[in-house]
Amino acid sequence: MTTEDTDAETVVEAVDLISKKWHPVIIQALLREGPQRFNELKGSLGISAKVLTDSLDDLVSNDLVDRHVLSESPKRVEYDLTRHGRDMQSVIAALADWGERHLGEDTRPVVLIVDNDPRLVKMHASWLEEDYRIKRAYDGEEALRQLDDEVDVVLLDRRMPGLQGEEVLRKVRGLGIDARVVVLSAVEPDFDVLEMGFDAYVVKPGTKTELQEVVEDVLARNAYDDATQEYLSLSAKQAVLRAEKPEETLRRDERYRQLETRLNELATELDASDGETTDTARTMLTEREG
Repeated sequence: MTTEDTDAETVVEAVDLISKKWHPVIIQALLREGPQRFNELKGSLGISAKVLTDSLDDLVSNDLVDRHVLSESPKRVEYDLTRHGRDMQSVIAALADWGERHLGEDTRPVVLIVDNDPRLVKMHASWLEEDYRIKRAYDGEEALRQLDDEVDVVLLDRRMPGLQGEEVLRKVRGLGIDARVVVLSAVEPDFDVLEMGFDAYVVKPGTKTELQEVVEDVLARNAYDDATQEYLSLSAKQAVLRAEKPEETLRRDERYRQLETRLNELATELDASDGETTDTARTMLTEREG
């Protein structure tokens, strides 16, 4: 193998490491703020616990971040950059400078629209493209090929030929992709929606205002704590079923009763959170109590 080949392999490995969505963000946060605990990073970055855990594990295994156990009881862990991690500052700064000069800066969130009807994809894209970068897919297989760490929100048709939306949704959640999923469907929602891991549900075709508001809402959840995120997701399922089913039918279903029990548990937890609950969740809590 030539020196040029070795250099190329090294470049590919380095680029692959820092091109992951959250890696440079975490490195920059530790460069700027110094050592931080897990919850400090999670709160300042607006990142989910699972994605932060996976990203930190990857950075630790690549000797860019050190994990220090400060105390065993209670367990306190702190993360700091290694010497190699601090050396990344000049690399990231150089890449940022190059990007500003040659690529321009487009920090808009990315929305992936998935629907087998090209007319609906075009319409929904036209509603959102002023505020978001748009990616398009016309079946489930293509959606999975386009899905990466860059995607922030997926607008997902529930019924498509081949790989249907529900299976795409299961694969998204199974892969641990940190993207919000909004199901768009003309199918009348039934109790099976309780088993689906979506963040919001819109009956097709929806309106421009409705779609704009739901995308804005699910994106805002990245800054919420886990309990608030779960509360909002379950509340979306409850709202869908309440709009479609008589109250008597809802009360007879064991899955729906379990949903309400969990919502009540979360409501109690959020109500006792001393100001840490988001305004959105507090509004929904007030509406429930009313």
